[in-house]
Amino acid sequence: MADVSTLEARITEEALEDLRRSMGIEVDLPQYNTAATDDAIRHYALGIGDDNPRFLDAAYSKKTRWGAITAPPTFVMTCGFARSRGLAGIHGLFSGIDLHCHKPIEAGTRIHAKTALSDLIERQGRYAGRVFQQVYTTQYRDSSGELLSTLHSHTFRTERKSGGEKGKYSDLRRQSYSENEIADIAAAYAKESETRAGSRLVYFDDMRIGDEIPSLIKGPLTVTDMICFLMGFGYIYVRAHRQWYSFISRHPGAAVIDAYGIPDVPERVHWDEGLAKHIGMPTMYDYGPQRIGWFDHCLSDWMGDNGWLRRLQVRLSGPNYVGDISWIKGKVTDLSEKDACAFLELEAVDQRGRVSATAKAEVVLPRK
Repeated sequence: MADVSTLEARITEEALEDLRRSMGIEVDLPQYNTAATDDAIRHYALGIGDDNPRFLDAAYSKKTRWGAITAPPTFVMTCGFARSRGLAGIHGLFSGIDLHCHKPIEAGTRIHAKTALSDLIERQGRYAGRVFQQVYTTQYRDSSGELLSTLHSHTFRTERKSGGEKGKYSDLRRQSYSENEIADIAAAYAKESETRAGSRLVYFDDMRIGDEIPSLIKGPLTVTDMICFLMGFGYIYVRAHRQWYSFISRHPGAAVIDAYGIPDVPERVHWDEGLAKHIGMPTMYDYGPQRIGWFDHCLSDWMGDNGWLRRLQVRLSGPNYVGDISWIKGKVTDLSEKDACAFLELEAVDQRGRVSATAKAEVVLPRK
């Protein structure tokens, strides 16, 4: 188990003041993807488990209303994702987003991301005592400067040791499954291909408030699932060899020393059970943007190739652990005749009945 000074770091007034001085100052984001290429879109879609041919198959996509492969709306997060900064050694718990989609992102679009700290809110949390919520606003533009998407991302900064001392999630245990239970899960996955709308038109005129949309199953979560996601999503801290040591020489607080004295990434909490337990978790857990992508997937399956996800808000209320199943469920809560928009509320519910995330969405649909 890791046990070094970076795990004992505390939030200081000096660090907070430095952070406040950066408020509103827009900077370029490091980008994993700088363009929505066919390959980048495919890697991301498959990383969230979405095999919709609209995202994967150029010949199929050419026949849709878009006329080409387009990216899932949450793909923009791979083109620059504002994580909390300015509090070295202080653990970040990503807590959600508010994504505004201004126009479809076609394959081949070059994307540039700029971000700024837009809010810093002090809170007292049950999990780790004194915490700070950082809100970053990121704008994604194409090569002509046209705005593609706007993302407000939220992260709670907690002192790593404080999280371990509170142990909020210590009563949860990893789930085991019987052979019959795995067979039931496989059957649920097989059924999803039958309910996906695809090229079938889903009309606004047929919508009713209270209508439930087809649910998705995700899991049981494995470390392999997270590797697949990371291959499509990318991450600022995951670097190899010279690039990693160059990075931590510029950002010494970014590394956490492991039990053998080796500096490694803090996001080892997603695959290192010892580090996860040290910050108060019972085991490894998923990436927050991974679950956001699952909501995106659920909506794309429901609305089909002709719907348009205009806005997606997601609040992460608890980690999703290795071994957990998540059922993504949703229903129509309101309808706007003016712009043929359906408003939906969704949730991710695990095998315990625990809600680990909630979402709100605005989907514009074709009329008859």
